[in-house]
Amino acid sequence: MKHSIRKRIGIVAFGVQILLVVISFVVSFGCVSLVGAKYRESIANAVLDFAEMTVDADSAKDSFTTRIRAADFDAVQQKLSAYQEQNSSLVDRISLVNFGESVGRYIYDTGDAALGDRLDYDTFTSSVKAELVNGRNAFTHYEQGRLIAYRPIRTVEDTICGYLVVELHTPAEFTYFPYIAAIFAVLLVVGGLLTFLLTLYLNRKLFDPIQHITDSAVYLSGDDSASAGKDTSVIFDTERSDEVGQLSKTLQKILFKVNTGAEHLSQALYDANHDGMTQHLNKRCYHSMVEKFRKCSSICMIYFDVNNLKLMNDTLGHENGDRVIKRAADYIRSFMEEDDYCFRMGGDEFLMVMENCTLRRADHVMQRLNQEEPYLLSRESDSVQCALSYGCAFAKDSFVYDELLTEAEENMYQKKTELKNLLQMPER
Repeated sequence: MKHSIRKRIGIVAFGVQILLVVISFVVSFGCVSLVGAKYRESIANAVLDFAEMTVDADSAKDSFTTRIRAADFDAVQQKLSAYQEQNSSLVDRISLVNFGESVGRYIYDTGDAALGDRLDYDTFTSSVKAELVNGRNAFTHYEQGRLIAYRPIRTVEDTICGYLVVELHTPAEFTYFPYIAAIFAVLLVVGGLLTFLLTLYLNRKLFDPIQHITDSAVYLSGDDSASAGKDTSVIFDTERSDEVGQLSKTLQKILFKVNTGAEHLSQALYDANHDGMTQHLNKRCYHSMVEKFRKCSSICMIYFDVNNLKLMNDTLGHENGDRVIKRAADYIRSFMEEDDYCFRMGGDEFLMVMENCTLRRADHVMQRLNQEEPYLLSRESDSVQCALSYGCAFAKDSFVYDELLTEAEENMYQKKTELKNLLQMPER
């Protein structure tokens, strides 16, 4: 077949496998990087603490001002160098730099810089030049993956001596990135092999039996004159060109032979387009009507959401959660008129669409919603409060339907946040 499920399921499964491996790699590397960043910050702070205890700010400033090394200058330099050497696997450089208006000057440095050597401003230090000259706040900066930490030290008279600058080595996760990527590449190959085996298994256990059923149904159905002129596309997807499409066409013929009346078809159609719990239209029906809504001369959309439903289900049970959903559905139904539609878009989400709606009517509905806010769906005796959030969007003449839907949804989320704060609901 041109669009065979046998072929598509293998492609989709392998695509999902690739996606999972890539996501796993990104998440894993991201977690390692996050933990590594926290670890590097703690290391940098420890080095800065040591350097701050080692360096005498007043003595260091005198040495910088006079360019004559103080009595303790060499001892401090040796301590900093020895500390850096002992931690050379982590620490690349420890410096004390005095930043001026035009250039920075080294005071201490475990690298090659001597007292008074020039340190030009780079892109980053230029952006925080005023902060460096003032010397009040500590901060960190990442340069090509390396962490560089800055901490000011000041004299007894509270004048800036300079900034302690600690540079750490490139993180280990970046060093071993190729090896990590190679491991995930192997996992990808193994996943592809498993996908191939899964496809073979599905062919044997699923698709071959479906084909057998299709062939048998074709033989049993015989003449299709009894089904002429009758449309069952609402139940079966006859437009598909794969095995499911063939089976649908065949079962259509059998259905019309055994169905005893239009009442059953009407009920099936109703069930296919309505939510069983709330009796509102379902998401499947919504998608079938979107094009109709796009062509309205005016439209008002109100997106509803039940706050705290998950906590209600987890704490008081799904029976109480269902009662809350039904109460929300009944409340929304009280706003509806003849040309209005309400769809249950998810477990706790509803979308009310008012076709050819006037601005006056939209304002009337919103006034009532605002007056009755917060509309509590739970009982007073319930230990968990559930309230109804809502967001409205109205347009007339020219509008972009998807943008209007997004606007209503965003307004609903804003109201949801307001209600959580008002009712002090937990983040669930």
